[in-house]
Amino acid sequence: MSQALLGNRNVFSLAWPIAINAILLQFILVIDTVLITPLGEESLAAMGLAASVAGILVGLLMAFSNGTQLVVAQAFGAKSPLALSLSFRSGAVINAMIACAGILFIFIFGKSLISLISDKPLMIEMSYDYLKIFSVVVFGVSVSQNITVYFNATGRSRIPMYANFLELPINVAVSVVLIYGLLGFTEMGLEGAAVGSAVAVSSRALFLVVFYSKQQAKQIPFDAPALTVTNVKDHARHATPIAGTFISSILAAGVCMMIYAKLSTNEFAALVLIAPWIKVAGHLSTAWGQSTGILAGQLLGNKDWPLLDGFVSRSWRAAFVVATVISIAYISMFFLFEALYPELEEETLNALWLFAPILGVTPFIRTSNTICGHVLRAGGDAKYVLKIHAYTQWFVIVPLSALFVLYWDLHVVWVFALTLLEEIIKSVPFHLRMYSDSWKKNLVTA
Repeated sequence: MSQALLGNRNVFSLAWPIAINAILLQFILVIDTVLITPLGEESLAAMGLAASVAGILVGLLMAFSNGTQLVVAQAFGAKSPLALSLSFRSGAVINAMIACAGILFIFIFGKSLISLISDKPLMIEMSYDYLKIFSVVVFGVSVSQNITVYFNATGRSRIPMYANFLELPINVAVSVVLIYGLLGFTEMGLEGAAVGSAVAVSSRALFLVVFYSKQQAKQIPFDAPALTVTNVKDHARHATPIAGTFISSILAAGVCMMIYAKLSTNEFAALVLIAPWIKVAGHLSTAWGQSTGILAGQLLGNKDWPLLDGFVSRSWRAAFVVATVISIAYISMFFLFEALYPELEEETLNALWLFAPILGVTPFIRTSNTICGHVLRAGGDAKYVLKIHAYTQWFVIVPLSALFVLYWDLHVVWVFALTLLEEIIKSVPFHLRMYSDSWKKNLVTA
């Protein structure tokens, strides 16, 4: 197995389906923004407000799933069917608990939370109606994401990609029909976009469940022992520090988006519009980092210590090619905005163009930081990664966001520039840690 994990070609083979998978997932929100834009800036802002709340719940699921992914990768590298079984099932239990708690939160506290963020009655009602329907998406993600990371960690990242190829056209078709009331259906507006996403994600979850049930015997024995509370706690002990990094990022982003809601409608709409596009291109570097982390975890699980440093170094250097592609993609997308969003007001488009120089530089620093983060987590140094992210986000970015928007009333371009500042601050401790060997630990004992 070791020799097969040494080249960038192997990273690419694993990374490109993960990247496409992530991009297709992000297109759920992109599709909604494109289809909702003709309804006006208020509908677009209402969806962004709901997404800031829903994004926290989905982010929690993604976070713990990423923790599961690296534990499963080491179990796969260690050739331990028992560890594979326990890791997968423990991850499923944790995701189910998060989803149930999140859905209860939406229905009990969702409207009150939105009311704290916005003082516009119509926007509050539209956001909450969208959020209630979006709770179905939360449940679908809890199921599909656990299966997705299992396939990624065992080197079969194309399967989740196929599931998303199924989801995308369903999302488009159902959303268009329900938003605008085609084919005899009632015109639902913003709620129609939520229903389209819910139907599409449910379809993806069903596809993955069926496929996993047919394929599980190849890696996980049917006679695996029953899952215990101790197994779940042990998995959570490994996964929680890994997930903590993602949780901190999602929560900080959610808080910042709530702060940004106090900007003018045009400025907030510009941030809502560009956010999914940034994530779409950024998933290329995330996929490369995830793949490097997965393969590094497999090497660690198989105790291929001497080969690890050379593999990580080659993958790291190749990541700068990925960063160049992302930078070009960022700059190119600004020329598409007028064609994609002809209904946008001039003030919103002008705000978008001011973001271009920042996005041209950010990918190079962010991509290197991403490689560091995933490799450090794969080696068991997740707590250190969590500290870097949490300290930067909560002690620098969130306070500055509040100052820029709530007190200094700065232009939105200064608010957006905080994304670059965040990556610069993180880069120093990340790269210093990578040059040490203290992060190389085992996560699998079974």
